[in-house]
Amino acid sequence: MRFKCVNCDIEFDTIEQLAQHKRQHQAGSQSSSGVTCLGCGNSIPLEPSKSNYSGPLTCPNCHRTMTVVIEAGEVAIARLG
Repeated sequence: MRFKCVNCDIEFDTIEQLAQHKRQHQAGSQSSSGVTCLGCGNSIPLEPSKSNYSGPLTCPNCHRTMTVVIEAGEVAIARLG
């Protein structure tokens, strides 16, 4: 399975490679308004209580569910389903 960056359309072999790449995008952006949905590319607002969170997250725009691991307010792993 290939993993695609929703910001720049680069594909990666593993989710770990995609997560590392995504951190590069986040380093260039000082303020993040939430998590980017892997289904539609829109932002999912992130409550402060979920700055360290592991589990399902549903997009309010397309209503698809992602499984995420968020550490220190940043997405470490995300996948649809």
